[in-house]
Amino acid sequence: MRRALNLNTNLRHKIEPYLWLAPSFVLFGLFTFYPFFITLYKSFFIVDQLGAVRKFVGIDNYLHILQDRDFIQAIVNTLYFALLTVPASKVIGLLLAILAYRKRKFSIIYETSFAIPMTIASSTAAMIFQLLYVPTLGFINGITGLNTRWLTDPKIAMFAIAFIQIWLSSGYAFVFLLSAIRNIPVSVLESAAIDGATGWKKITRIILPLISPTMFYLIIMDIPFSLMMVSLNNILTQGGPNNATMTLMLYIYNQIALVGNNTYANAATMVTFILTLIFILLGFTFEKKGVHYQ
Repeated sequence: MRRALNLNTNLRHKIEPYLWLAPSFVLFGLFTFYPFFITLYKSFFIVDQLGAVRKFVGIDNYLHILQDRDFIQAIVNTLYFALLTVPASKVIGLLLAILAYRKRKFSIIYETSFAIPMTIASSTAAMIFQLLYVPTLGFINGITGLNTRWLTDPKIAMFAIAFIQIWLSSGYAFVFLLSAIRNIPVSVLESAAIDGATGWKKITRIILPLISPTMFYLIIMDIPFSLMMVSLNNILTQGGPNNATMTLMLYIYNQIALVGNNTYANAATMVTFILTLIFILLGFTFEKKGVHYQ
């Protein structure tokens, strides 16, 4: 009898963690994995506007979009946007965290001001900067004396949108990096100062290695977010001018909402997923070389 009770107790302890995780697995299955596999399946078929499968065409959908100049431009624009925003936001967040890591009497004021951008929705930020970017009456041209067409010049439009994203992401990076820097033992920093490590050497040889897990997390989280950005350019430029701000997600959105072409939208979605996966895996190569776990 006692042996049977022990077996039941052991079995219950083994099953219990999976029961706690079961709701999450169900939700992931319904809202993540199921749509993914449905999209993968339909990407090999011609699909009508209602999403019904009509005809198997194999990889023809992929061959078509990879020959579409608009799609290729969207890939280039998306990678350019990620290259602009991911490193810049982390560097700015790090610099702000280094400036603010010592607690002072008025720390709460500038810490809050640095973190405020992370609380602002992308759509709200887009409308704010839309006014700031107005060539004739906008604040930026007015204060600098420039006559720049921030959102209508193909050479500048993507940079102007990337600047907004950098501003939004820097506050998020600042909060995490500030916490990471403040968790560095004071004795380590004092020992480094005694050994003559100051300024740049202190940052590169002490602070960066110790906060590298946090920096790695921020980079890995920001890569897919940047590659799937759609809100800012959809509100500000709708992919223009001349497709200069057309990104992969906006291309997919236009195929579904404007053209009603679910066939190529499915294939474009899978290509976007593959590109995102590749860059995330490349990001994990950084973990082996640059991340130092204590």
